[in-house]
Amino acid sequence: MTAAAETAYFFPGLDGFRLAEIGKFLVLSPFARERLAVADEVLGYSVTRALRDSGDYASPAARAATLVNALSLADWAKENLGEPGYCVGMSFGELIAAAYAECLPFADAVRIAAGVGECELDYFRTAHQDLVTQVVTRVAAERMDELLADLSDRGIWYDLSGHVDDGHYLITMAEKHLEEFTAGVGKAGGYSLYAMRPAAHCSAFGPLRDRIETEVLRGTAFADPAVPVVSDVDGSVLRTGRAVRELVLSGFLRPLEWRSTAVAMAGLGVRRLCVVGLDRMWFRLAVTKKNFIVEPVNQATVLRHRRG
Repeated sequence: MTAAAETAYFFPGLDGFRLAEIGKFLVLSPFARERLAVADEVLGYSVTRALRDSGDYASPAARAATLVNALSLADWAKENLGEPGYCVGMSFGELIAAAYAECLPFADAVRIAAGVGECELDYFRTAHQDLVTQVVTRVAAERMDELLADLSDRGIWYDLSGHVDDGHYLITMAEKHLEEFTAGVGKAGGYSLYAMRPAAHCSAFGPLRDRIETEVLRGTAFADPAVPVVSDVDGSVLRTGRAVRELVLSGFLRPLEWRSTAVAMAGLGVRRLCVVGLDRMWFRLAVTKKNFIVEPVNQATVLRHRRG
């Protein structure tokens, strides 16, 4: 097996950040400067100036900046760390992976990233305002089964929005039931980390998925990937543009499944996982560390190589 086949680029989803965390890289890196100029031209405004005026990490400008940052770091990684045999993205990272795999021209990826942000903002102004997605950790599987069974028995609707590690879940429900649920998590020995508003990765979001397909992706064909894309549903390898396009669209509806995807990727022979972009969670997870040699690729990585 070649070194490339043993390496995968992992693109995390959106994460809260300050402009200062990526601003210097965007300005100084030749990879980033070129991509940022394209993004500014596509959107018709300065991405960095828009970021100064907004603290919303999911805004259209923040999504474009996240895309620019991750792909610029991937450009650097390809030149300095070697090409990957596979790429995979979680949540918003699916679009980044599609762009890296050349399923989309970069300009189209920028337009789609910002367009999804605009569509979500408009959708959640009126829809599903009562829903939140709670992130919990250190809950044994049998205890989580009991908590969810109790919700079902009492007729309380919920959706599993993610199972990213043993004991680490994302659960979507009406906010009025959240306090009672998190109390149950605590009694089960777990911890409630934070609640996402608006909710995410929920089977109730079919209308949002359809709007994005109609309003943002209409007329956009995805080319077959130049680098195989790994599905974050089950770890299967996607080799057609149509499959990657559906992966991106279905991500609004289905749960994050990094736990099973990581195991499947290890089964493909992936040994080194380059986590490309802003990340405060994925590289820390036990399933990540158990299956891979993890190499963060971020601004600090680039700086260390320069000093070296």
